[in-house]
Amino acid sequence: MTKRKNGVEGIDDGALKKRITSEKSDGRPWSELPMDLLGDISRKLNLVDHLAFGGVCRSWRMSALASERDVIASQPPLVVLPSISADKVLSLYNIFEENTYHIELPTFASKECCGLSSGYLVFQDRKGQDELWLINPITRDELKFPTPPTNISHATITSPTTPSDSSIVALSKDFVRLLFYRPSDDKWTIYKTPEPKCFYADIIVFKGQVYVLTWNGKIWNLRLQSDASLTLFAVCDNPVPCSTILRRFSFQYRPNVFLVASDDELLMVNFRVFTRPKIFKVDLQTRKGVVTNTLGDKALFIADMSRALISNPTKWGGHNNCIYALDYYLDPIYVLSLEGKILQTLKDTGSSSCRKCTFYSSYWYFPNKCFHVDFLNEN
Repeated sequence: MTKRKNGVEGIDDGALKKRITSEKSDGRPWSELPMDLLGDISRKLNLVDHLAFGGVCRSWRMSALASERDVIASQPPLVVLPSISADKVLSLYNIFEENTYHIELPTFASKECCGLSSGYLVFQDRKGQDELWLINPITRDELKFPTPPTNISHATITSPTTPSDSSIVALSKDFVRLLFYRPSDDKWTIYKTPEPKCFYADIIVFKGQVYVLTWNGKIWNLRLQSDASLTLFAVCDNPVPCSTILRRFSFQYRPNVFLVASDDELLMVNFRVFTRPKIFKVDLQTRKGVVTNTLGDKALFIADMSRALISNPTKWGGHNNCIYALDYYLDPIYVLSLEGKILQTLKDTGSSSCRKCTFYSSYWYFPNKCFHVDFLNEN
């Protein structure tokens, strides 16, 4: 087994190209297959086969690029597997096909993952010396931002396809500071928590706005114009008790409340494994969060630093109206009903086998977010 130039583990490049140029179909090389036929083939491939397909020859590469968005958008959520020893190979696990993909990246030794945003993995230097490094493992696009003044978590960017216009927003690792850096800035800006005895919990960009969640169920609007501001935006109908929000995590407290969005709705979720979750649908007009007891044809994919509301996972053989939970302390992946009952237990991904690794624990990676752009609209 050898590694291809595109970083995907697969068959030998030279042997494949030799076979393709030597085998004929009606006297024509495989590299000269009609583009419409190549397009039909490439759109039916899984993620890694599609990447390998594009590495065969120029015509196959052109076909792969033409169908890239459709193929990537059709992929299910993948699990980023933790690794202690590997500093160049990223492992992604497909829970529905039970396959593990290995993608080679530039070295991320001495770095730790501190966020996932629009298909980018956000890495910070463990010693706080190097720049923030963002890389999309599928498209290979990279971004860099200045070193933050403190270790961060839950980092998210605002304009993934236009690096010169991107701002980055993050939480400090102790959840008591909100940090952001804009293209016009010469240093990071820091906001302490807006209320006494309060922790930050999550950040999301939704419909052109940056929303910040605090542990008491309040949602704040962060405006990144020249005169930046943080103002209260929405409050849930039933405040969430503090005792249900925080859990001990690797010698720190981590919030159990978070924001999650699909194209048309914003949710605030209070979730702990094996307990009934509390889900609030946020009305952007009334600025209130109202309890909802159904997700319809969608499912929540939840991990400590990444989550998403995914439509119709039954197309991959999954379940609707449920929660796929990755938890630091649990080896398997649990599929839970909205009453907190176990519907299915999926394969152990090895997340408990390492505690001092690049990713600390497993996270969901959402290929469909690779081309998702939610530009800020603060007018």
